[in-house]
Amino acid sequence: MKVCAFLAEGYEEVEALAVVDVLRRAGVDVKIVSITGEYLVKSSRGVTIKADVLFDDMNYDDVDALFMPGGLPGADNLYGFEPLRKLITEFNDKGKRLAAVCAAPSIYGRMGLLEGKKATCYPGFEDKLLGANCVKDRVVTDGNITTSRGMGTSVELGLELVRVLIGEDVMNEQARKIQHITE
Repeated sequence: MKVCAFLAEGYEEVEALAVVDVLRRAGVDVKIVSITGEYLVKSSRGVTIKADVLFDDMNYDDVDALFMPGGLPGADNLYGFEPLRKLITEFNDKGKRLAAVCAAPSIYGRMGLLEGKKATCYPGFEDKLLGANCVKDRVVTDGNITTSRGMGTSVELGLELVRVLIGEDVMNEQARKIQHITE
């Protein structure tokens, strides 16, 4: 399995890294992709993370899922990057997994990809989930799209992506290992 996590100036660092961390613990090959043209990308709170690859240098042919962290203006910067919107459309058309957290589900909403689907987001962004059946669940998967509410739900989003990409047994194993669930 291969997942791309996209960074734009102003991303929410915990949302980005918690999901990347959970996926990597489960053995998923995660590439952190910068859309800025620079490897070093600054978060909304001034934390700088070095991406693994620049958007134009990534080969997306064998990628299974795209993940958008939230944060402002990060989510708006991701939406404003036309090559990423084109890639998201291609993935959606192929039924490949799309995921987003916090403000970032608005990217899919503004693109019309949530029409008739259950979705969640950070409170106050529901009006940008055009056509969606907005719910208050912490994490929601409907078809090929998984959405989550915010920083506090990032680990759950990572675990849900493990479940839909690899399977429930691996998700449960990872949840126990990171003490998300205990026995």
